[in-house]
Amino acid sequence: MSSDSLEPIDQPADVSTESATDGAGALSKALDVLELVMGSVYPPSAAAITDALNLPRPTTNRIIGNLVRLDFLKRDARQRQLIEGDRLLKLALDVVARATQRGPRHDILRELSDRTGETCNVGVITGGRVRYVDRVEARWPLSLRLEPGSEIPLHCTAIGKLLLAYLPPVHREKYLMTIELARHTEHTMTDVDALRIALDQIVEEGVSLDDEEYLPGVVGMAVPIPNGDNPPIMGLAIAAPRARASAAELRDSLPLLRDFAQRMTLCY
Repeated sequence: MSSDSLEPIDQPADVSTESATDGAGALSKALDVLELVMGSVYPPSAAAITDALNLPRPTTNRIIGNLVRLDFLKRDARQRQLIEGDRLLKLALDVVARATQRGPRHDILRELSDRTGETCNVGVITGGRVRYVDRVEARWPLSLRLEPGSEIPLHCTAIGKLLLAYLPPVHREKYLMTIELARHTEHTMTDVDALRIALDQIVEEGVSLDDEEYLPGVVGMAVPIPNGDNPPIMGLAIAAPRARASAAELRDSLPLLRDFAQRMTLCY
């Protein structure tokens, strides 16, 4: 057999390079879809994603199907639009939680705790509750032992009411009509109309208080961490045993809390 009749032999390196390139392209498209869904004001449909990213419709459907199967995305039960999946949400919160404990963000929170002598935390809304993404415990025998990642109710905590108050009206009302206003203490607000009034007042004053509404003997105060021209999505709070301070007395630390919230803005 002559050498001219031999078939060329594919090199393994070329095959793997091509496979890697294809894989990177598929990953890039999937990340583009995730970024579009997370960056949209309103949950997009598959058709909207196809148009925005200029993808073939079968490609869009394949990517969405895989992301839904992996729980990075899920479909709105009523309108079939795409929203974040539980796995994506957990990944995002874990990233924020780890990042906040490195560098100046955690140092700023620790400084605030040292200045006030109280427990300080940063939180966001997730799954109908507030999740702490960073926290520094007070150096006192009477302190609140909750770790970053802990979750607390929206309707009866200072930071929960704050973040609920600053939601866009449609989203705020959706929460008010669906979350359980469970009673945790005799001071817990369980009437939705009264809570609406309280939330409006929080936005007007720019501060939220918890006067033993969640835990007996514990008071708290929270302010928004500014988010440019957008509504705040994170809150900064301090909490203290009632034996050391009343909710009204916490207000003495309001200018300091607002100053530190502004400093936090530079870190996020």
